[in-house]
Amino acid sequence: MGQCCCKKRKDCQELTNVEQAIETVINQFHCYAVKGRKEYLTPNELKELVGQKLPHLGNCIGPLEEKIECVGDPSEARLEFGEYWDIMGDAAKGCQKK
Repeated sequence: MGQCCCKKRKDCQELTNVEQAIETVINQFHCYAVKGRKEYLTPNELKELVGQKLPHLGNCIGPLEEKIECVGDPSEARLEFGEYWDIMGDAAKGCQKK
């Protein structure tokens, strides 16, 4: 999957596999949201992130355009972290059902 910027915490405790996965999902959002510039993804950034970093999970999301339409006009859509997290959760649920 993606890179994890912290394999060990400052308190020297290693992250569990689940914690590493969650951290990776969070880091990928911030990477594609162009760190420091904004705190949301555009529909194109979400498509790029899923296509490049989550190709297998992307198959479980279903039509990405439908997810994006739910947040409004695709040309003006801004997917904030909570919406991104919901889409990732839906994808995980979709993969579990397969």
